[in-house]
Amino acid sequence: MKKFLISFLTLSNFSVFAEGVDEWQLSFGLGVEQYREAYIDSASIRGDDRIVVTEKTYDTRPSAWLTMNWNISGIGNNTRIVDGNDVSDTKFGFFAGVKLIDGDSSAFSSFALGPQVSFVTLDKKTISVGLGWVTHGTRTYANNIQAGMALPEQYDDIVFEEGTENSYMLMMSVGF
Repeated sequence: MKKFLISFLTLSNFSVFAEGVDEWQLSFGLGVEQYREAYIDSASIRGDDRIVVTEKTYDTRPSAWLTMNWNISGIGNNTRIVDGNDVSDTKFGFFAGVKLIDGDSSAFSSFALGPQVSFVTLDKKTISVGLGWVTHGTRTYANNIQAGMALPEQYDDIVFEEGTENSYMLMMSVGF
């Protein structure tokens, strides 16, 4: 969280150099998060031998995001004047985002940051595509529990370890 806030405050200083429709813009984004180790959503114990069976895992996961987008420089032949600003059709900048909700109905459980390319439509909407860093929750089996093996005697039921990890994600957002 501390790293995210430092990065967020650093990027907010870039808004002085921003060009385009807005210095920064709130957007709604759809992200695809990559997990380094499979996120175990559900598992069960089967049979008299108490075999651990993984029922549902995620290697990647789509999610809804609230993002802030900063465009620093633009290129393109179709430059035009909008509200007194010189607007390029293609821009480069950064995004910072917070996950609105995930599959577990947890709000604000992940954060993302990274570079982006933005495309400005004729009706002044900004569509951005970014590839960046994400920190999100993880869920793995507790020590000594393995899928396909008997549940260790010290456990009455399957126990998960929950934590966080840093990984990467693809973000597509549309300004509102």
